[in-house]
Amino acid sequence: MAEEKKEPRIIGNKSEGHKYHYASLADIARAGITIPPMRVAILKDGENNPVIVNGKVSQYIEALIDGEWVQGCEIVIPASNQMNDAQAYGAALTYARRYTALTLLGIACDDDNKVEAHSEADMKERAEKAMSDLKELYVKAGHKAENFDAWIKEKAPGGMTNQIYGALKAECVKAINDNAEKEKK
Repeated sequence: MAEEKKEPRIIGNKSEGHKYHYASLADIARAGITIPPMRVAILKDGENNPVIVNGKVSQYIEALIDGEWVQGCEIVIPASNQMNDAQAYGAALTYARRYTALTLLGIACDDDNKVEAHSEADMKERAEKAMSDLKELYVKAGHKAENFDAWIKEKAPGGMTNQIYGALKAECVKAINDNAEKEKK
């Protein structure tokens, strides 16, 4: 019997007095949806060493789904002149928790106007940094740096999206872990 495809639920921002339009974790909970337990995890290679990307330990959110911890969104701390380090980490943590919940629970949310608030130059810089981070993981996975552009064209012929980026990053991390396991044997 084929599994019925469910349409995502759309949750809107119900918070009074805030200028943002996206659904917060509180909005999701108010809609009667149980948010799974979550924790911060450090991405590790097969030798149990933290994965370092651009000099920082790579962290992500894990959520407990059906008794198993499932990898969610990476915690990406933006450079900010308006927040101190603790505030920037807290904002990144909240953002990652929200998108992990939305993704794993199959929930669509209203427009996230944060994207609109960034300048074109800022968005280009963020995209370049993301590709640089992905290339670093690609090389750590045992591939040659000069093959990176061809790999991207093959995997994302219609252009890079956040979903494709996440899948490629996960593919690289898996290869890093698999290679480390092979070396142990």
